[in-house]
Amino acid sequence: MSDSAFQDWLVSDSWQDYKQQRAIREIESSLDGQRAESRALRSQLSRLQGSLEQRLSRLIRSFDAFVELSDLRADLAGFDEAARARYRMRQVLAFRAGAAPALPATLADVDGYWLSPAASALAALSRGDDPSADLDRAAGRDLQRTALLLVMSGAAADVRWVGEALPELAADTQLTAAERAVWTAAADGHLGDTARELVAARLTALVTGLDDERRAALDRWLTDRTQDLPATVPVTGLTSASDRGAVAALTAGSRLAALRDWAGSTDPAAAPEEGAGSRAALEALLPGLVDEGSDEESATLRRIKELRAVIDDRELTPARRWDDPVGLPLTLLVADAFGEAPGPRALARRVLRDRLLAVGEALCAETDVPDPQEQTVVVERQSVRVRANGPVPADVDGLQRAIEARFPEGPSKAWQRYAWFAAAVLLLAAAVAVPFGFAVVLVLVALVFAFVGVRGIFAGRMEAGGRRDSIRHARERADQRMEQERKTLVELVRRLGETRRKAPADLTGLRAALAE
Repeated sequence: MSDSAFQDWLVSDSWQDYKQQRAIREIESSLDGQRAESRALRSQLSRLQGSLEQRLSRLIRSFDAFVELSDLRADLAGFDEAARARYRMRQVLAFRAGAAPALPATLADVDGYWLSPAASALAALSRGDDPSADLDRAAGRDLQRTALLLVMSGAAADVRWVGEALPELAADTQLTAAERAVWTAAADGHLGDTARELVAARLTALVTGLDDERRAALDRWLTDRTQDLPATVPVTGLTSASDRGAVAALTAGSRLAALRDWAGSTDPAAAPEEGAGSRAALEALLPGLVDEGSDEESATLRRIKELRAVIDDRELTPARRWDDPVGLPLTLLVADAFGEAPGPRALARRVLRDRLLAVGEALCAETDVPDPQEQTVVVERQSVRVRANGPVPADVDGLQRAIEARFPEGPSKAWQRYAWFAAAVLLLAAAVAVPFGFAVVLVLVALVFAFVGVRGIFAGRMEAGGRRDSIRHARERADQRMEQERKTLVELVRRLGETRRKAPADLTGLRAALAE
């Protein structure tokens, strides 16, 4: 809530509810509330658009809301003093904020309603009187609401109220919006150093009290979040055939280096203006805490707001309630540790120090893997083991045989070619003994047969040359692929050695950064 909105809430006509309740009890003398809703209903009717059926539906809905609103106001007639207590509380808060010239008159107690003695206590604090009796009475009726009121309004001088506003945390219990706001405001230093230490103690007790299963889950969350950190040692240039353990070791080394840089870049001393939003977020929940009403009337007050929105033909955006759940504490703590808010980030890093060190130690241990001696790569559909000094000879021999098998020699057709030549010779010999005309024909046929034979010889040679070229190209591709894998293996071994040497230094740097 902005400062202007907070001031508007303080000086708003909060006595309206009280006047409306009195109007119901004295309906003969005052019908202001009903007339207002009637005017709103008539105004809405004049603005209705759409088909006749749509306008009739809206009118019926508004009329039903108007009738129900009148009934609910009658139900609130018995809570006249509770409405007065809320009005007086706003007057006290307005005086403390400098928006009212004087404190209200003496406040009458409302049986069972925590806000009434809380308002008296706040008024006593504003006058410089002793508020102990009123505070004890308010805390006896609702300890957490009383503590939240004091913390949100800035009236709490005793850190014990911060402790009541943010009680002991449980891993499986959702935090409310108010508890989360107290947490972040304390982390940003708005509630004092003692309050920040108290919140840190609450969070530390939560983390140290985790059982083995939850502690392991927390470590996994932290490890997963390291994936989002900027990588300082990129894991690139490794093929899919590389050893998985080696790739995992390089990845762990990169995450450890990123975690070290992240811890070193976090500034524990956040500037106050950088966390100013957390104080505003805490104050924004104060109107909802004051206006929610007593236990018996709170649901009715919420329903009245909904009905007014129906009558006014506007969409009601529910305001955030102070007791709305916002998340589990461990989830919020991890989010703070890797978030942008400097105060909560520094506090979370401090609370999670041991767990972050455990994650760093685990990542360091993952880098300690032996160098892979060989890699297996599929070349020309054959598995070949490649080492730093080259491929295994036995595998290369098998690869060569497989390549040659892919390009087999076709059946020999040499006899067909020589048969054509033999037929041509016979025809030429026969042409000598026949008349000239037949001799010409036989010579021409012999030439054709000779041409077919010559063509077959050249085709056979081209086919054999193509087979040799295919085998040569396949061998060249295989050699390139095996050489590439050999270089990758050499590079992998080199980078693994660097990672193993660098990981202990990164872990030491992480310890030093988290110790600040």
